[in-house]
Amino acid sequence: MVGLADRLDTLVGIFGLGLVPTGSSDPFALRRAATAIVNIIWAADLSLHLNQLLDQVTADFIAVHSQAAIGLTEQLRDFFLQRVRTLLQEDQQIDYDLVNAVLGENDPDYADRALQNPRDVRDRAKFLQAIRQNKTLDTIYETVNRASRLAAQGDLDKIQLDPVAIVRPALFQQPSEQALYDALVQLVPQTQTIQADRDYQKLVDALAGIAPVVSNFFDGAQSVLVMDPDPEIRHNRLNLLGLLRNHARVLADFGAIVK
Repeated sequence: MVGLADRLDTLVGIFGLGLVPTGSSDPFALRRAATAIVNIIWAADLSLHLNQLLDQVTADFIAVHSQAAIGLTEQLRDFFLQRVRTLLQEDQQIDYDLVNAVLGENDPDYADRALQNPRDVRDRAKFLQAIRQNKTLDTIYETVNRASRLAAQGDLDKIQLDPVAIVRPALFQQPSEQALYDALVQLVPQTQTIQADRDYQKLVDALAGIAPVVSNFFDGAQSVLVMDPDPEIRHNRLNLLGLLRNHARVLADFGAIVK
């Protein structure tokens, strides 16, 4: 705790004076300090909300030093995200696209989540690397990634998991739509438990279990045209795919993963 407090005090003080490291210049070893903070959290397996901590230390600094640099909290958050990215790729040997998948590419929600629990972002990255190596990722990649790409054309938020309130079964034209809807309804309590327990293997198993249902939705005799000319039918189908994307996002942004 003393090590964390000492380094955070150094970071907020020097950042607060506007002395942000640029290029290779880092005379106060701020990169080393931020790297040490992340490593302490990981090594001690601390469930630490780094975002809250940064909010507090910057508020304390600004209360004393009213002329603190503008955007201090945002600068520190970006700095820590860069350190987490570097550590995952270089120290943990995680593939670059899997790092993007857990940190997000221009995705504020995912970046925020990474700093809410740095331990969890490390664990998700290592899990993704493991299932890539044992080929488990291959069993869900195609269907989830295809759904994620199409869902981006809809307007469903990335938090919604329950289809009951946002999908209209009366608009279904093929059995494959009802089958996907039913699978998503059954997936809701599983995903909620997985979020609480951080048991991501169960999520992968669940996604693998509904992969054939998603395949029938996309291809075959019961397949549908997602981008139907009828705007209500199109919106309904995009919501189905958006829900699948959202369940998968509990683990990672599959749209960032390269086959």
